[in-house]
Amino acid sequence: MIELKNIEKYYANKGVKNYVLRHVTTTIKQGEFVSIMGPSGAGKSTLLNILGMLEEPTYGTYEFLGEDVTSLNERKRIELYRNHIGFVFQAYHLIDEMTVYENIEAPLLYKKIGGSERKSRIADLLDRFNIVAKKDLFPNQLSGGQQQLVGIARALAAQPSIILADEPTGNLQSA
Repeated sequence: MIELKNIEKYYANKGVKNYVLRHVTTTIKQGEFVSIMGPSGAGKSTLLNILGMLEEPTYGTYEFLGEDVTSLNERKRIELYRNHIGFVFQAYHLIDEMTVYENIEAPLLYKKIGGSERKSRIADLLDRFNIVAKKDLFPNQLSGGQQQLVGIARALAAQPSIILADEPTGNLQSA
């Protein structure tokens, strides 16, 4: 499903390369559950952003579902992302002008899922995450934990092939 070969990422500052990732090589098969662990600043979020096609590596190759992502144009990468990746962001990235319902619905609209199917999926997710009563609220009316639940529900809505999660439980109660 995912194959990384010699992935490197650096940011140049006044001619000095500051490496965030060096020589990352791994294979992740369908159905595997993988955790990326390390200290703050180790490049975990950068690696997730590369896997999620939100950033490009400086060097190396990334294959997703047999396609070399590093050689695809932006339109093709966006298409792969929309059709196969659910991303739970550390900072939620909910759209402030949209209600909880609309935030969860957004990826379904991008995938052109029909109205009755959208309503069914959203109702299921609202119920599963116990946020039915919050569906008409805006993100600024929710606690951090509730915003995180909406972010997780949004990532699951389109039934992606893979879920990438950057500290997804950081604001949730242990239960």
